[in-house]
Amino acid sequence: MATPLAGPFAHAGFDHASAVFTALAEPVLEVDQAELFTLGTRSLLTGGFFEAGEFEKCSIPVTGPVLVRGVRPGDALRVDIHGIRIADRGAMVTLPGRGAFSEPLKPFGHIVAIHDREVRFADGVCIPVRSMVGKLGVAPADGAPSSSTVGPYGGNMDCKDVTAGSAVILPVQTTGGLLFAGDLHAAQGDGECSLTGVEVEGSVTLSCRVLPGVAIRRPVVLSGGRVITIGDGDDLDEAARAALDAMLDLVVADRSWPREKAAMLLSAAADVAVSQLVNARASVKVSLAERYFLHPPF
Repeated sequence: MATPLAGPFAHAGFDHASAVFTALAEPVLEVDQAELFTLGTRSLLTGGFFEAGEFEKCSIPVTGPVLVRGVRPGDALRVDIHGIRIADRGAMVTLPGRGAFSEPLKPFGHIVAIHDREVRFADGVCIPVRSMVGKLGVAPADGAPSSSTVGPYGGNMDCKDVTAGSAVILPVQTTGGLLFAGDLHAAQGDGECSLTGVEVEGSVTLSCRVLPGVAIRRPVVLSGGRVITIGDGDDLDEAARAALDAMLDLVVADRSWPREKAAMLLSAAADVAVSQLVNARASVKVSLAERYFLHPPF
């Protein structure tokens, strides 16, 4: 069983929010490997700023950190997403200078109802619910990056494939891993082009375990029979190169092919897509079906 350093029953809630991924924060939970635990998560609607029209004050911190016993720097940590529970309403916002459109967007907030597995976006416009975790990462060894940015430790990846039933593999940099999670979305398109998905309060149930002998430099997502590498960068080109290089490394290690032959497989069979292009650092994903691996990783 977990040792609840704050909050009972291996659960940490809204009051354990952090604006950064940091190794300096005290753990809010200690858990054993493979043990289930639940983290409550905030949204744009938490705190009252959104409904007061003060959109620029809205923030979506992460909940954590969670210390996983037996995890050490240099390990790979597998984080399985067992369940995502979301509230019955969500919110979206646009802000000047943010978003991926050629003309600036004005400050605008939109609250939506969520009912019968649909986001009721507008009269006659419903979006199927596909709950996902926008922010998931471990503490870096140095520094305290914002919870709204992305890096080799994970973070604000905004990868819509991080859903219930998927897993995220992260390179551990600190003792115990120190895992953070948050930023749940009821729905999000690749790119998150206006700045937000359908942001919702809720909770996510996770478990973690070490993968012996696995060395990775960047996050990897396992979802729907596909292996997905995540790259980040100051622009989409840099992020795409990082994600492609990470996938190339996996294929070369699996099949012992020359890099050139592995690159050809990716060109023929892998998909390159934008995860998020509206924050300070962009994130890009490269997706390859597990069947192309002799020994599916992780």
